Amino acid sequence: MTNRRLGVAAGLLALATALTPPVALSAQETVKLDGVIVARSGAEMIVHVQDATDNTTVTLSGDTKVEVKGGPLGIKKSSMGPATLIPGLKVEVQGTPGAQGGVAATKVEFSSGDLRTANEIQAGLAPTAALADSNAEGLAANTAETDSLSRRFGQLGDYDIVAQDTVYFGVNSSVIYPAGQQTLKAFAAKAKGMPSYNVLVAGYTDASGNAEYNQQLSERRAQAVIEYLEQKQDIPLYLVLAPAAMGFSHPAASNETADGAAMNRRVVASIVVNRGVTGR
Repeated sequence: MTNRRLGVAAGLLALATALTPPVALSAQETVKLDGVIVARSGAEMIVHVQDATDNTTVTLSGDTKVEVKGGPLGIKKSSMGPATLIPGLKVEVQGTPGAQGGVAATKVEFSSGDLRTANEIQAGLAPTAALADSNAEGLAANTAETDSLSRRFGQLGDYDIVAQDTVYFGVNSSVIYPAGQQTLKAFAAKAKGMPSYNVLVAGYTDASGNAEYNQQLSERRAQAVIEYLEQKQDIPLYLVLAPAAMGFSHPAASNETADGAAMNRRVVASIVVNRGVTGR
């Protein structure tokens, strides 16, 4: 009797197994590719894979790990922010199949040497201290500033600035005043109302202090704005392009007056859209 019951149970188990649909493994498929970032657009970055006919669209998310490999053997790794993913950077992407042949990235890695090279390329396109603050007319041309920032973010990027706001800082400070917080709150609301956007943040200083200190201070100010947008206004970091530390270049007003210097202690936050999306 017992053997009969065991036989029946075994038969039912076999039947249940046969009727259970197979587990879909394709969704768990891992995709790996090596290439160079040629553009960023919203949550997507466009990667050119060597010898490939078409570029690959890689989608970033809040769960995407961005890591730099350091050391002579490339073994040590440290976490980085998505803002480091700039045009010209060689990357190794790991993820799962996305829509229309793209990749949903779970991890993006690159070498410290390749990051340094990409940054040097971008720095060559950005304004330097040698170009800064002649004060001949007391005002910088806004078109020159916009052109410099556009070049900084890749020849293939061609971003259109669709909205822009400015946050002002105290002397030698990267603390965001309440007025600046309100400005960033309104800025974030405008960004969230757009279907596809990136955020570009550029920090500036007045002309007091040396060039190296001003470069570092402008970077801290830009980073403070990015952190506020991410932590207080829910702007995902993967939508932020590499922050620009502009030092005391492109003054908004003359540094010869206290009011002018105050206008130069600023961060300009821009909502930008890739022209490949707008079709321009």
